Amino acid sequence: MYRLARNTRAPEDVYAASLERLGLGYPLWCPEPDASGEPQIADVGLLHEGKFIRLLHLDTSAPEKKVTRFKPPFENIAPLPPNTVMVTRTDDRLSANHYCSHGVRSKDIRASLTVPVDASTSLNLQADYTCREAQGAALTLQTNADAEQTLPNKSLNSYILQNFSAWREYATEVLNLDVKAEDLVVVIGWVKTAPDWTVTAFGVDKHAKTSLSLGAKIASWVGVSLSGAFSTSIKTSSIQRRAPTHSHESQHLDGVVHRNQCVFMKRVRVKERPVFPRKIVAGAGYDDYSPWRRPAQDALEAAGRGVEDERQYAEDCWKEYISDGRIRDRLDITQDYIFEISTATVAVVSDDHVDILLCGQHIVDFASWLRTVQPRVEVDNHGVGSLDMGDIIRYQQEHRFTNPPITPADTAVWPAISRNGAGSLKDSQILLGPTGTKACPVAYKSVVFGDVEQMLINQSTSVSLSTDGKLLAAANRNTIIIWRLEDGLTVQRLERDGHTDTIRQIAFSPDGQHVVSGADDTLALVWDTKTGDVVHRLEGHEQAVYCAVFSPDGTQIATRSRNSELRMWSATSGELLYVITDLKSTESDNFLFSPDGSQLAARSDTSRKDTVVAVLDCRTGGRIATLRKQDICCMAFSPSGNRIATGSGDGSACVWDAASGKALLELKEHTALVWEVAFSPDGGEVATASGDGTVVTCNPHTGERRFTFRVESVRGWGKEQVQAMAYSPRNEFIACGAYDGCVRVWNRRTSAFVATFSGHTRPVGRVMFTPDGWDILSYGNDDVVRLWSVRDALRLS
Repeated sequence: MYRLARNTRAPEDVYAASLERLGLGYPLWCPEPDASGEPQIADVGLLHEGKFIRLLHLDTSAPEKKVTRFKPPFENIAPLPPNTVMVTRTDDRLSANHYCSHGVRSKDIRASLTVPVDASTSLNLQADYTCREAQGAALTLQTNADAEQTLPNKSLNSYILQNFSAWREYATEVLNLDVKAEDLVVVIGWVKTAPDWTVTAFGVDKHAKTSLSLGAKIASWVGVSLSGAFSTSIKTSSIQRRAPTHSHESQHLDGVVHRNQCVFMKRVRVKERPVFPRKIVAGAGYDDYSPWRRPAQDALEAAGRGVEDERQYAEDCWKEYISDGRIRDRLDITQDYIFEISTATVAVVSDDHVDILLCGQHIVDFASWLRTVQPRVEVDNHGVGSLDMGDIIRYQQEHRFTNPPITPADTAVWPAISRNGAGSLKDSQILLGPTGTKACPVAYKSVVFGDVEQMLINQSTSVSLSTDGKLLAAANRNTIIIWRLEDGLTVQRLERDGHTDTIRQIAFSPDGQHVVSGADDTLALVWDTKTGDVVHRLEGHEQAVYCAVFSPDGTQIATRSRNSELRMWSATSGELLYVITDLKSTESDNFLFSPDGSQLAARSDTSRKDTVVAVLDCRTGGRIATLRKQDICCMAFSPSGNRIATGSGDGSACVWDAASGKALLELKEHTALVWEVAFSPDGGEVATASGDGTVVTCNPHTGERRFTFRVESVRGWGKEQVQAMAYSPRNEFIACGAYDGCVRVWNRRTSAFVATFSGHTRPVGRVMFTPDGWDILSYGNDDVVRLWSVRDALRLS
């Protein structure tokens, strides 16, 4: 059987191959910036001995990031198309911790290494790791690491392919570098930390040494000496590096921690079809996978030569590669897979594509695994091949939500965890295109909560998302179901000794440990999410409890009944603190806490012509201010809590001073009722959603209109009423839910259309972003909640 040689080599290869399985990008053995500069998104460069070397920077609008080391610099950079590089902070922020590959653990074993820094000084570096596999790696961060990534899109790949030849020519002809096409990479993301990291590689070739630049010094790194209780479990040598400036004082300049050490990098890589095919299948014969006919096969058959001759032909072609024995980059393996199963002449792959496909799985033999999963390959008219993104996303969704495993660790945390009533994948669509009116449908499977065995969710206020975004709760008649969003499993049912009538509203406590519910049985109950027990029974309302909410600090609970009586309770003891009875309203559920929990705004409308919003002191129930305007329908606090925005039935909106009740600004942007109003996360923008089919964003200080997002019906019925709207808490998105059952997303900074999500069969009454800003939960009048991914839409666009 013909096999790929598996000899381990240099520490940078072992380190990268081991830690890239974390799904954070390509790990750099040398995170410190090269003399060519600090790695930036939109860099073109090459990887050499674990270090990234910048050759040029593509974004000419950021001259401070231009590469100036090489003479002459690359000047004729083709302009980037609009919205090609949209950089955003990601949810991949790493905390100060140990990050180890499979088989490497932090133990009480000590690995010491003396590192020569100069003629008179040396550092004694230590690490507490043990490796129980043939190879492994560990990264230790003393300081949190930040992450940035460009939003994925196909236009960036097109731009790279159009200009790649010019970059390669510059590297080879002008800089006189001996590089292949696949040696060049484009940076699309990074994770950076302060200069206080430690990297360790286990299983390196005992004869392998690498020369690394340490500022102005060159240090030769050698193996470590091992001692400790678990030393017998380590069978391979290891090499360790620490940051070039490893002192607490050096991290801080002007009180700021400077994070310029790139520990992980995400890349786009281009590779041309090799002259001879490579069958890099670890643990399988080279002829075990034959999805396409190898070159010269026809000639061999015509000459009457058999399989053994063909085998010898292949071995001769691959002899030089096999004897090298270097550990393969996952992008290289994926590109060879593309060539094997398609007619592509060029393969384009990114770390992002591979990470999506892996779904966080630990795969040792990635080459064989690829051929087992067999993701489809897309080849365009120019012979450019890439993994079919739609196929990858479907695989990822099915891996997460189709019969996910229930582990002992799961049952230890959630004893009632079950697949019964779990979220399930249902056919839907994403409409993609340059604008909403020119968007074309793409098949997509969204996760649906609430439609199993006709379990229909009561109403939009009976849906709640935990503050950390990990749990979704919804009421079905008099029962509350809690799901885990990462895999859709049902983790709890709150019903024992509970409500005897329909639940009207539920809400998580800020820490996610409790849920409060109000129901038609005049009760409000506080539940323990882990045990399913009722912790407090809040009794006293004489009519149905339409609203029940925790304060943002989790110390108080506010409830409001059908007769508009408002009660404030202690969340700790369940004790009644005070009662307010003078706020008469036909909409009992309309009140909200300020972000810091110090104030409560409650609507009172004895008549449509005399509507007020009372701003109350949460500690005493005393009135702070009164906002008075006809037919107020909705309201929202600013992030700072000092302003309140309201929307009215006449199509207008107002911004008020929360302390005085003074109207600061009136916005007249709509011709129909304003269903929802919201401030942006930074407070620098206010948005209104209306029945006239538009969402309008304005400056909350000057009233200047920024953008108008028009919602045209996907059914060709003209404009659609917009009943729900939300800002992304971390990214530049704004989403709305409309009467046609669709959720639409735009970039609020540029007004660019992102996607339309189609799946609900009735109007959408509520939309919520998850805390990371990438996923949207929408509740429809079809009584189900759907989960959508903005990231998936961008990957497919």
